[in-house]
Amino acid sequence: MGLDRREEARALSEELLTNIELSELPPTDLVRKASRLARLLNDFDALEWLSYEMTGYDKHKSANGLTKKAWAAAKRSSRTYRNDERKEVANTQSVGELLARVEAAKLQLISSADAPISVSSANPNQFVSQRVGNTGERMRLNNSLTSSQSMLDRIIGSVHDYVSQKAIELRFGSAAESAFDRTRAFTDSALGDLVPDAIGQLAAAFELVASTTPSHWSDAAAYCRTLIKAVADELQPAGDDIGGRANGPDNYINRLVYWVQQNEGSQTKRAVVTSDLEYLGKRLDAFVNAGNKGAHAVVTQTDADRFIIGTYLLISDILRLAEGRPSTKELTTETNAEPEEDSPAGESA
Repeated sequence: MGLDRREEARALSEELLTNIELSELPPTDLVRKASRLARLLNDFDALEWLSYEMTGYDKHKSANGLTKKAWAAAKRSSRTYRNDERKEVANTQSVGELLARVEAAKLQLISSADAPISVSSANPNQFVSQRVGNTGERMRLNNSLTSSQSMLDRIIGSVHDYVSQKAIELRFGSAAESAFDRTRAFTDSALGDLVPDAIGQLAAAFELVASTTPSHWSDAAAYCRTLIKAVADELQPAGDDIGGRANGPDNYINRLVYWVQQNEGSQTKRAVVTSDLEYLGKRLDAFVNAGNKGAHAVVTQTDADRFIIGTYLLISDILRLAEGRPSTKELTTETNAEPEEDSPAGESA
């Protein structure tokens, strides 16, 4: 989901919660608005559920009652109840129909009120009673009103639960995306300075991980490995073994671990970055090497997503550590540079 679409959904969820909690909109508008939220989130289950609420359940009846999907939607809206025979049934009226019943019952209650009358008799021995009036009708209308309003409240309560859950998810997701965006902005810039070709590799990896073709996810893992190796080649080029550890072209994890140990003063940070390096490197190597040998290496899209995120965070830690510090390649270049010759002294006139 794009950031603009997610932000629109987050704002809509907060607005909708306010609408529900302060009774700012009628139930029909609340359901329509919740349906729009579901559409923004590509939540197709919720879209189907809310469509039942807008159009009603009657047309989804079969010989044995509601269809399976309609029954599940009714349960989600808390529409089911036990009838007098203790059988579980569901109210199948749409939200609009329920609202209309409530409004009609309110109007009928007003019109069914008994007019004030005065009853008297000139005969002091006669017992005079007031007529019964519309008491029975008012009781019937009141029961209908209570039943319909109660059902509406249960449905809107279910909508409120859904919107509340999505609002929390969107707030958390927005915070996580903001944090990752800050990390990505720094990493892209620093990586472009250190390894100019890396930006193209990152773009390719992102395109591959978004693909629906499983083989592309394995390719994304390979790009992540190539990217980490490029950083190692720049910071700690291949050479002779160091401290008993291989330091060759393919030993990019060993080389980065050594570089981190030489440049990070905090023992805790060294341990954390080293652990992340070794874990991610082993996983990437396992998948890529298996593919190179023709073995069946299964990389799921979830794996590929984790590789991308893990690579970003790992390289970010290394690049922050590398800020303002020369790489081993730069130090070697400076050490091997030819000394400048003294310029000839000027002749005096």
